[in-house]
Amino acid sequence: MSQVSNSLLHERLRSIVGEDNIVEAEQEGTAHSMNCNWYTRQMWMDDKDIPIPAVGVYPQTTDQVSDILTLAQKESIPVTPFGMGSSAMGGNVPEYGGILVDLKRMNDIKQVNEESHFATVQPGVGNWEYEDRLNELGYTSGHLPASHYSASVGGMLALRSAGRLSTAYGKIEDMILGLTVVLPDGSVVETKPVPAHAAGPDIDQLFVGSEGAFGIITEATLEIHPYPKERKFRAILFEDFESGFDAMRDIVQTGLTPALARLYTEEETARTFKETWGLEREGAYAILSWDGPEAVVNAKRDEALEICEQAGGEDMGAERGEEWWNNRYADYYPDEDSVQNYKALRGGHQNGTGGTVTTSVSYDQAEEAYEEMKIAFKDQFADDYEAWIHAHFSHWYNSGTMFYCRWHLRDIPDDQDMFKLYNKVWSTLVPVSLKYDGVVDHHHGTGRLLGRFLREQDEGSHDLLEDIKKSVDPENIMNPGVMGLEGR
Repeated sequence: MSQVSNSLLHERLRSIVGEDNIVEAEQEGTAHSMNCNWYTRQMWMDDKDIPIPAVGVYPQTTDQVSDILTLAQKESIPVTPFGMGSSAMGGNVPEYGGILVDLKRMNDIKQVNEESHFATVQPGVGNWEYEDRLNELGYTSGHLPASHYSASVGGMLALRSAGRLSTAYGKIEDMILGLTVVLPDGSVVETKPVPAHAAGPDIDQLFVGSEGAFGIITEATLEIHPYPKERKFRAILFEDFESGFDAMRDIVQTGLTPALARLYTEEETARTFKETWGLEREGAYAILSWDGPEAVVNAKRDEALEICEQAGGEDMGAERGEEWWNNRYADYYPDEDSVQNYKALRGGHQNGTGGTVTTSVSYDQAEEAYEEMKIAFKDQFADDYEAWIHAHFSHWYNSGTMFYCRWHLRDIPDDQDMFKLYNKVWSTLVPVSLKYDGVVDHHHGTGRLLGRFLREQDEGSHDLLEDIKKSVDPENIMNPGVMGLEGR
């Protein structure tokens, strides 16, 4: 551990980034630690000490990031990269103090190549800024997550983010052509922005999803797409979830791939669409959309609707699908009516808590995995609390799907250890996913919350991650403790 004094550290960082790009205020450090992480928000609510950095810096160039990490490794100072704070898994919480590297001022969209259809951006660009710029030029990233207005490009890369149109456009890792990454010793890796190669392993994928453990991404070249000439929606109500699931699988595997593909379980249909959309019907609700030239969109839509009809689905029309799309961010940015649920999910709620498990599973195991997860939750918690759990399936692949399992607990006694209870829920639900050959998480990352499960996910892979970490970061300065790797 470094013996350098805080005052000397601050002075050396000032010489790298300048006076205006360094922050020492405790309030700023607290704000960074709180962000959207349940743990630190609950700690604040309980008057517990929150981990804060010794200093925060705002670099603006790759060279500055390199100089910061060179200093940090020399002095063995932990470093926490930070985007915009929308992660709920705690990977951006400076658990060991040290230097917090806030990348928001690296916010340049350096080029949009309209001939080759790619864009090169710095990590601090907000996703909304990126998409707005592309839209002005007649393009789209195709990456529109719920965190659209609170996530940075760098943060999305660090966590292997998925947008709501991922069934057609892919997740963020599918869009990467090339990266610039600063390693823990300050050296810089630049990969060629090419669509494919057979020149060894894909080094880009080592850093995507690594949550800053192997270095800091300072530039990314990503595929872009022409803004669709047509985007058409449809809402379908199935008699039950099983028939809806079979229809959605058939639509994707037949090659009629929708951009938006969301199927809600009966429980979420009853809760969400009755309360929010006034749908007084039982069944499993689905929302679909297709992007592209009108003739292609119409052909895919019509074939897909035939599949839905054969599965007993009732066509609810385009208007309901459009209504959902036009309000697609309402569930993430709370209004007065939804603030109670939001507080429970984000921490700081006095008598409630909640969370979201996301996993991807093969088609043959997905329904059973969700059903067992639901039963396990109710068996453990329904007798003691007001407990509810439901899911929607919203990212679809040729061989499997992803489900987004939202849980809530209410009426928690004042003397309940909230942290113990919160961890117990995760320890109940995540192992069910692993039992059915699913993953720990599909698109939120693992951070400090779920990293403990990674060793159980794949035989031998976590040992390999540890070996890579020791090789690339022998001083263990880069975001120590994320992904279940060794802390300090």
